[in-house]
Amino acid sequence: MKMFTTLETFDTKFSADSVEWCPIDGLNDLFVCGTYELTREEEELLQQQNKLQKRLGKIFLFRIIPPGKLQLLQEINVPAVLDMKWAHVKCQKKILLGVVNSIGYLQIYRLMTNEDEHKIELIIEKKLRETEEEILALSLDWSTGKFPSCDGDDDSVEEAKIIVSDSKGWITLFNFNTTDLNIIESKRVHDYEAWIAAFNYWDPNIIYSGGDDCKFKIFDARMGLHSVGCCKDHGAGVTSLHSNAFEEFLLASGSYDEILRLWDTRNFRRPISETNVGGGIWRLKWDPFYGKYLFAACMYGGFRLVDCKKTECPEVIEEYDEHESIAYGCDWSFLSSEKISNDKLCPATCQKIHLSATCSFYDHTLKLSSINFKD
Repeated sequence: MKMFTTLETFDTKFSADSVEWCPIDGLNDLFVCGTYELTREEEELLQQQNKLQKRLGKIFLFRIIPPGKLQLLQEINVPAVLDMKWAHVKCQKKILLGVVNSIGYLQIYRLMTNEDEHKIELIIEKKLRETEEEILALSLDWSTGKFPSCDGDDDSVEEAKIIVSDSKGWITLFNFNTTDLNIIESKRVHDYEAWIAAFNYWDPNIIYSGGDDCKFKIFDARMGLHSVGCCKDHGAGVTSLHSNAFEEFLLASGSYDEILRLWDTRNFRRPISETNVGGGIWRLKWDPFYGKYLFAACMYGGFRLVDCKKTECPEVIEEYDEHESIAYGCDWSFLSSEKISNDKLCPATCQKIHLSATCSFYDHTLKLSSINFKD
């Protein structure tokens, strides 16, 4: 029996590369999808000509309604989206979404909620740096991964850090507070594209980055953006890094070399394990319930579900191959199995069912699916 069941498919019009479910309690039925307008031929031509062009994109805000259907709440035109992340908790009592784009900006949107109406509004943006060169902001992460879940209006942090990576090999550390979005430090740390930057959620002073130079670097923000460690185990560009919010010393890395690596952050001399997932890994997401499963977007290999309960020998337990183009975006819904069942958000009935969203590039496709974990 297959674990994935496709519930609905949506045409995103532009190429889709990012999906992110809202992590805030009471709003877990919402998610966003980001897109990027370029055909394969246009992308190749731009690369050949090294031409500066303002790429266009869209952000879609969706809600899940019974019996597992998509309700489009909002569609906004923006510069092409490369990555999006919700702050894991409320910041200054606001629900915030960070977006990085093709013109080198970090944007912060606020989710506005009014009874049954939901929409996102841009509240502040900052360019990574002033230059005539084209800069694509490629990834971002919030430092809020281990803050307590915000169950009430008074449960909120006052400020947060955001790390952004870009196409020139730089990473930029921001501070978001009550009045502004400030750059703390910015530095070139990779020879080519810095595909990914991420926090250690258990110690947000620790920052990780991965680049097209095949290097995975470690930084301590208390010492500035000077590398305190560099791993060269990856056989191709390092594209994904995700700290596990359940296991303090567990980190996952992904690469174009198709190998999922699990790391003990106390010892970066060698990975705990190396698992071939059958496709270049663009995105890795730990599940938000157990911290035992990884959702992997494996580009030309489709999507994979990896059981990491035994960190020494992770196992690919399911493949999701319903997309017809490059698998770029994937995420887990934060809705509990009980909530999904009680609200009839999925036609299937089982004790351990979760929802997911996936998106793919040139076929501009978004899919809502259920994942049935065998009882």
